[in-house]
Amino acid sequence: MRSDVPMEAWKRVRRRLLKSLVKPYAAVLLRQPLWDARGVVSPCGRYGPGGESAMPFVLLGDSSAVTVGVLERQETIGAQLAGMLSSRLECAVELDVLARAGATTAALARQVRSVTGRNTPGVAFILIGGNDVMLPASVSRSAARLGHYVRELRGAGWEVVVGSCADIGAAPALRRGVAAVASVRSRRLARLQSAAVLAAGGRVVVLETDAFRRRPAQLYCPDGFHPSPEGYRVYLRLAGSAVAGAGEAWLRQSVVERRGSVQAVGPQTSAPQEVAVPARALTPAQVRLRTRVRSGWPSADGAHRLSGAEREPA
Repeated sequence: MRSDVPMEAWKRVRRRLLKSLVKPYAAVLLRQPLWDARGVVSPCGRYGPGGESAMPFVLLGDSSAVTVGVLERQETIGAQLAGMLSSRLECAVELDVLARAGATTAALARQVRSVTGRNTPGVAFILIGGNDVMLPASVSRSAARLGHYVRELRGAGWEVVVGSCADIGAAPALRRGVAAVASVRSRRLARLQSAAVLAAGGRVVVLETDAFRRRPAQLYCPDGFHPSPEGYRVYLRLAGSAVAGAGEAWLRQSVVERRGSVQAVGPQTSAPQEVAVPARALTPAQVRLRTRVRSGWPSADGAHRLSGAEREPA
């Protein structure tokens, strides 16, 4: 009986059963085998100047965040966004890619726990949803889970940007009937993701674009499912301003926390006392942001939430 089997043993059996079904299920949906993540070079590491504290930047999600479909480090999503952040904000960036090819929104829990357990918060960019679309699972449940994870990250002090689900049905690798269903599910999941992420305090980038239908030979890699380097550059053009906005918000908060003093309560009195805190040297970008904070610089929350409106030129 199942009740007599230890939980961990049951989970191992379940995982093996699901793995054994992956190939037959994929053969029903796809015209050809897909690339895996083994050819992708890890972009993890430090970007920008040394000798100063770096902004933590993490990529969470599935094969899109891993950048399956490219073979060069400099063409990965992580390397390009980390380089952009370092250049635009004039600070060091420490990139960590926790995303895993094949991940679903449910599997995002482990990645999120790894991030929220860290001492120093930063910026998180999430790309997730394609595998939820392809599996016979509830997209509304997937979106609700995503909102929960974004809320956890925000509660831990992280700035969060989510790329909503792209139109999976545009991929040439899908069989015709499957592609039509995938498009409907993709659009519904994207709408639900956007609502859930915004309600949780995150930023949303709308990744649905007609470019992949108009230029499939250029924007998909040879497996016909994952984007090519040029396809990922379309995502980057859509996501760049929102990720930069999250980085600016992180820098603003960092400046505020290092204003030079904190409030403390003495042991003999309830009156607040000023306690000096040695301030670290600020980068030029942080100096400018300090000026903006003092002059009432507007919050980035509203300004960059819907950065997906920055569409790729036709």
